[in-house]
Amino acid sequence: MKRYHLTIFLAFVIILMAGCSKDDQIMQNFEADKGVRIYEGDKRVIFNLSTLPYDMEYKEYILQFLSCELYQEKSDDGNSYIPYVIAKVKIEGIDEETLLLYNKDLYAYGNINNEKNELAHKELSKICEIDNDGYRYYVFSQWLLSSHDYKYDFSESIYDVGFLILQGEDYRALHFIYNGFSDSNVKNLKELDEEAWRAIKQKQLKSSKNNL
Repeated sequence: MKRYHLTIFLAFVIILMAGCSKDDQIMQNFEADKGVRIYEGDKRVIFNLSTLPYDMEYKEYILQFLSCELYQEKSDDGNSYIPYVIAKVKIEGIDEETLLLYNKDLYAYGNINNEKNELAHKELSKICEIDNDGYRYYVFSQWLLSSHDYKYDFSESIYDVGFLILQGEDYRALHFIYNGFSDSNVKNLKELDEEAWRAIKQKQLKSSKNNL
């Protein structure tokens, strides 16, 4: 199992390196009605999304990328904020075996820019995945043990979430990237679906106990 995950990791590195070559990557299409720019390279097809939802392909299956939003959580003393970028994907109708394979073939990540808090393309960790009522929530924030004492709220932030999905043994991949912007009103984390919010808090509590 460890060898399999190492192979997948190396495959992602190879795909990302190949995708960085301007000679290998050309703009293939721009679908204005769907808000997507499509670039095709040797091993990777990139979908730059400005609107959602959008259908993500995994072999012969479709996982619908429904939404991606920025949330924030204010500290009890009211002096600091924690950002959360949460992507919602529809997994209803996909069997467990396929989902397990999808998990192994997926690399998901998130980033945020916020000038007030001096964050420039700050990488966010995927702290958990929550399956709830036919949907999967991918939650990106910071590890519990890292500093997250941000003095200002996260209004006027730029953020992105990427799903890089291997499609077969030849390591060809589809790379879906959503780019978002938060206005002056950033949602409180508690505005998330209640069951999903509780699941996030439980996973954070469990992780905190395990790191004591």
